[in-house]
Amino acid sequence: MEAMQENEFSLQPVLSHKERLEDICQMELAEVEGAYFQECRRLELLREIERLEYEELQHQHDRADLDLGTIGVCFNDLNATQRRIELQLLLLQDLAEKVQRKRAQLIEISKDKKALEKLKEEHRKRIARAINRAEIKIADDIVTSQSYRLRMFEASTG
Repeated sequence: MEAMQENEFSLQPVLSHKERLEDICQMELAEVEGAYFQECRRLELLREIERLEYEELQHQHDRADLDLGTIGVCFNDLNATQRRIELQLLLLQDLAEKVQRKRAQLIEISKDKKALEKLKEEHRKRIARAINRAEIKIADDIVTSQSYRLRMFEASTG
């Protein structure tokens, strides 16, 4: 039982923890990226609304029966949409920074996990070499013992 514990990788709990952290971080990254792309789509829609409002403003301006009240409403709508676009751009900038931070965090966790996996593999190789040496020693001991018995048998019969 004691020899079995010596063969266990002592940092396995840390490696398991890093694996869980990596999984969680990957899910969080996917969520933040999903939010970013959803907000990009919202920006595209706002820009389309801005284009349509601008066309409507041009249309109202080009009409023969110029209605300043309608032009004012169109102008206000266009200004409001442009403010929403500015806010959306700020939101996207914030989300892009969050994506970048989460990616950096995932890279660090992955590096730590890979280092631990490398240590685990080296540990496994050391154990395999130790087992191989022990098997060779046992085989040598068996050969030596058989040789000794054979010599003793030959000496007693000879």
